[in-house]
Amino acid sequence: MSERNVSQGRRGRPARLSRDRIVAAAQEIVEREGSGALSMRRVAEAVGAAPMSIYRHVRDKDELLVLVMDRVVLDLPRPELPDDPRARLLAVLTWQHDELAARPWIVDVLVKGDLMAPSILWLLEEIYSAWQACGLTLAQAAEANRIVWGFLVGDLVQRAERARPEGRAPRQVSVPAAVDPAAYPTLAALHGYWTAPGRGDSFAGDLAALVDALIARAV
Repeated sequence: MSERNVSQGRRGRPARLSRDRIVAAAQEIVEREGSGALSMRRVAEAVGAAPMSIYRHVRDKDELLVLVMDRVVLDLPRPELPDDPRARLLAVLTWQHDELAARPWIVDVLVKGDLMAPSILWLLEEIYSAWQACGLTLAQAAEANRIVWGFLVGDLVQRAERARPEGRAPRQVSVPAAVDPAAYPTLAALHGYWTAPGRGDSFAGDLAALVDALIARAV
């Protein structure tokens, strides 16, 4: 930007501060740098306002994160779900996983805190009702989904870690793959498993196996 344009921008009337501008600025920060980079001061700098002025529109960072997550979820098109209960359950769980995988900063927020966007309630309704349609009681559905959520989070966290370029194989792969067969014969026999190129891409099959096991146990 030229010096002349900067000068004109300073003389011009500043854009009116609003909750929508604040949330949009926060979304840009977390999508670019992750949720850890978000602070009220960073948002204030992004919108060209004093930090204290942000608090007139948003109570704190937690409320701001919830507002950003709400904004993201509301912009997502809802998936078309099949009628068959098991297929419906797998489809909605897969949609949840894939949308979160595309936004690691949300996974980070959900894992570290107790925050939830109200706009996601429709998804929870679909998930629990699909479990019930598969023959589970409501209490069993809650327990089954707790187990599946732990599985989903574990996969999402690992995916986020694998996405970071390190220039070397993860030690969780290289260490067991290089064991002495005389000392660790069982681990050595699994060498092909540790080094298989598609070992980290088994989510769909693993999810189906877990869902089937939970349905069979309950029913």
